[in-house]
Parts: sequence; structure tokens; C-alpha cells
Amino acid sequence: MSKKDFIAGHSIRLIHGGESYFDTLLEMINESKHVLHLQVYIFDFDTTGKEIIEALKNAASRGVSIYLVVDGFGSMSLGNNFVHQMKMQNISFRFFSPLPFPGILQAGRRLHHKVCVADKKKALVGGINIADKYRGNNDELPWLDYALLVEGNVVSEIDEVCERIFNKKFTLNRIKGKLRSIPMQTNGVKVRMTRNDWIRGKNEISAAYKTMLGNASNEILIVASYFIPSSRLLKILVRASNRGRKVNIVLGKISDVPFIKPATQYLYGKLLRNGIRIFEYKEAVLHAKVCVVDQEWVSIGSLNLNHLSEMLSLELNLEVLDSSFGASLNNEFHQLIQQHCVEVNILDFEKERTTFLKFKSCVSYKGFAAFMRILSF
Repeated sequence: MSKKDFIAGHSIRLIHGGESYFDTLLEMINESKHVLHLQVYIFDFDTTGKEIIEALKNAASRGVSIYLVVDGFGSMSLGNNFVHQMKMQNISFRFFSPLPFPGILQAGRRLHHKVCVADKKKALVGGINIADKYRGNNDELPWLDYALLVEGNVVSEIDEVCERIFNKKFTLNRIKGKLRSIPMQTNGVKVRMTRNDWIRGKNEISAAYKTMLGNASNEILIVASYFIPSSRLLKILVRASNRGRKVNIVLGKISDVPFIKPATQYLYGKLLRNGIRIFEYKEAVLHAKVCVVDQEWVSIGSLNLNHLSEMLSLELNLEVLDSSFGASLNNEFHQLIQQHCVEVNILDFEKERTTFLKFKSCVSYKGFAAFMRILSF
């Protein structure tokens, strides 16, 4: 990926998960005037979900065209009655790939976006679903996650992607022609939208990861949930470390999916023996999907570094090419490591690995890989 693919002239702001994210989302909904797209994998009809729905209803009542898409598997708890409720409130709504019957084998090819676009002017892109657990409360910390609020020409591309998904017209070529008709700014931050939809020939996020990690000249910092990378990506990380690049990976000490943690730990030995440092966030569930390379290139969005995101789900990320933003985020993550994480030491890790734990990790890892192949089929 060359630097010319990035579009200049954007203003961006890092949004942290928890109250900050939902305040920003509600502000976008409340200030929208014409059209608003909201697409998310999990939408729970809990306290947070009801507040978002109420804001969408109010926006629709003042004439804003609302287009809401949630995933049929991730948001199946909403039920078919929710469709009728949205119609009564003049909210255009649909489930992405609704399930003919509830079943785990229906989990493939999901809409994993977490994106909101208001009036084609602002876009909020990240990894945060709509539910109480992502917001937190006085007694419980929110899940660790991030999003990017962006204004500028790339918002038109994001808006068109959302529109096509709502209308079930998935193919979208780069809209460079449309962008040329907009006065381009030479100052401001360089941003690029990337997508993954392998079935329709879009593996832009995965390709960018492989290119940027492979070309790293100094440091790679990854903050990742559900970290079970492909063998190719694993080789790229090991090769980078063996070439003297600093590779730091922040993972979760707590997991909301029981088999994911042991499956990820199956890779710990190889990573640690090759000089890659692993840190575990200990305060709450880690749900972030962020990468910083050489304090200049940043990718934030919905893609997890595993086969499910790479091959089966629809994913949307924003990439930033900016040394100031990259350095700031890199520093923030190093503070996170120092204050809220524990480092995994290879000697302690191997000492604690009983035969049972090794067997559990192997079964979890191999089982996950086999399950992904079944879903792909």
C-alpha cells in the first residue's frame, strides 16, 4: 500500500470506549439534520440500547432519514417484533443476513461493522457495539475499546458503503471520481477507509496489515481482542522481531469467550521465544482492534486478527497516516502497558504450563481453526 492511497485534509479525534463513545454517538444522532446511517454487530435492547433507540426516534420525528442495520446473528435477541417497532417510528431497519433458524453454524458471513455516519459529514468508526457492557457503570469498567471520529472527504466513501449494505448492493469501487469533485485539502490528516469482505473480493484491511507490519522499520504495537492470527501474519510478526523491530502485543487477561484465551495462549510460546513482548490488560475485557506501526501508521476499526474477521465477516477500518497522531497513540498505549497491564514472562509462563493446560490450549486452537474452516465451507 502506497502513501498516495491516503486522502489528505481530515480532522480526526480518538474516542475511547465507555461513556465517551456513547456521548459522541448520541451527539451525532441528536445533531443530525438529513441522513444518518448506523450499522453494528451487537445491538442489545438494554438501558444503553434503549437510549440510542430513543435518540433515533427523536431524530426521525424531526425529519432525519434513519437507516439502521444490525447483524442477524449478533443481534438476534432483538426479535422480529423489533422490525415492526422501527417501522412504526419511521426508522428504516433491517437485519443483515437474518437467521432462518437459531444455530451456531449460521454464524458465518456476518456484518461486523461498528459505524455511524451523519449527514455525510462525520463518521464514527471503531470496534464498539451497543450494549451496557461496552459502556460500563459505577460498579463495572467498560470494555477497553476505541473508535475514530473523522470529518473530511473519506466520509463520503463510508456513507456509500453503508448505503450499499442497506440496499444489498455490496460492490463498491473506489469513488475517486466523486472525491475529485470535492475541493481537496492539502493540510489536515491523511486517512484511508479499508474493508474486508473476502467473499466479494475485498481484503483491504488484511492486506494493509501484512504490508505495514512487513515494512516496519522500528516498532509494532498491537492492541487486540480474539487474537488468533493467520500463519502468514504470525510469520510476519516473528520475522519483524527477528530483524530487530520492537513488537509489543497487548491482549486481554480476561475474556468473554471461554475458549479464546487458551487458544491464544497456544501461540504465546512461539511469540515470546522470538522476542515478541506480550502484555495482558487486567482491568476489564479487552475488545480493542488497533495497530500502530513506526508511530506513523494507525489502523482502527472492527477487524479482529483472526480467520473469522479475515475470511468471513464484513469489516470496516480507518487507517491514519500521521506522525503526530501515531506518536500520541503510541505513547498512550505505552502508558496503558505500564499502568494497567502485566507482562507475560516466558520462564513463568512455561513453568505454569501444566500438561492439562497445554492440552487445553492445543484443543482450543485447533478446534477454532477447524470451526473456521467449517464456517468458510
